[in-house]
Amino acid sequence: MMALGMTNYSGGRRNDDAGAGMHDASIRMGPWDQISDEHRSEINDCFYLFDMNKDEQLDFSEFRYALQALGFSNLSRPDLIKVFKSEAFAKPNWTPLPSMPGQPPPATTPSVVDLRLSRERFQRIAVKYISTRDPREELLKTFVLFDNGAKGMITVDDLRTVVKELNEDAPENEIQSMIEQFDVEDKGGVSREEFVGIFLDR
Repeated sequence: MMALGMTNYSGGRRNDDAGAGMHDASIRMGPWDQISDEHRSEINDCFYLFDMNKDEQLDFSEFRYALQALGFSNLSRPDLIKVFKSEAFAKPNWTPLPSMPGQPPPATTPSVVDLRLSRERFQRIAVKYISTRDPREELLKTFVLFDNGAKGMITVDDLRTVVKELNEDAPENEIQSMIEQFDVEDKGGVSREEFVGIFLDR
């Protein structure tokens, strides 16, 4: 139940099963297949949200805002330009500017403002960034959503609130038992360390 609640409440978590069969399958599958359905949906939603003119392409500004919406707001502009240029292509109607007397010759290759990024290439970039996230950081962000009042632990009241917001049908004794099960030190709530351990130490 807590695992289900976390997935729904935070918008999804990485599928980090580490069995041998899963490892073999991940070699055959591409990176897009290795992230969760929630992350795939999030990437596509951001692409369509910031494709302002609905031409199935992102210019650099749209690309930058789409990545920020995915949570990557700390990327430097030079890094963004570099990764954008590595995947983008010239917009279909691009041609070099005409030469002007007394002016330097125009560029013979498109500049950043003349490049566009397809949905598939945006997916490729977004997956690379998502795959480098530390799962502990993702879990700690979710912990904060559960921990009402920044107490440093998730209590029965917190979990009851989450269950209500998710419209889940969980009996009171089940909510109580979930906290008791993971509250190793019997302090009345699940700490950050215990919360992370629920999902990473399986």
